[in-house]
Amino acid sequence: MEKVSLKYEAYTDGSCDNLSPYGEGGSAYIILKDGIIIKESKKGFVGTTNNRMEMLAIISAVKSVPKGATLTVYTDSQYCITSFTNCKKPKKNLDLINLYHHCAASLHEICFVWVKGHSGNEYNEHVDSLAYSAYEEIINKYNLPKTRVGKGR
Repeated sequence: MEKVSLKYEAYTDGSCDNLSPYGEGGSAYIILKDGIIIKESKKGFVGTTNNRMEMLAIISAVKSVPKGATLTVYTDSQYCITSFTNCKKPKKNLDLINLYHHCAASLHEICFVWVKGHSGNEYNEHVDSLAYSAYEEIINKYNLPKTRVGKGR
């Protein structure tokens, strides 16, 4: 009987207009197995920050793979990596940090890999576009003024 591999990769990103009084943003992730995208998801929010969107993308990716899996998370957020790996004791977003640790406990292993944002990495660019489109959907849904130009910044 062939052993089923439980190794997955995730690319995650968040997008937010931190200058807007509405704090509209988007969060997105893609899951790959054996180099093939098997799932992608995005969601928009109001009253958020870029760091929260980045964190939520990672948490959502962790929750989307089977229990006991090994997950490599590619992110352009050093804040998330240091917050989730306890390299730095954060003072903000403790609710999401606690949620991450709760969700991560069901996996065999999670590894983080930092990728430079907007540097041409195919999957990072793809997930960046998803997060930005979630942000755009929120501003359209609530008829908010679009103050950001360009994606993922």
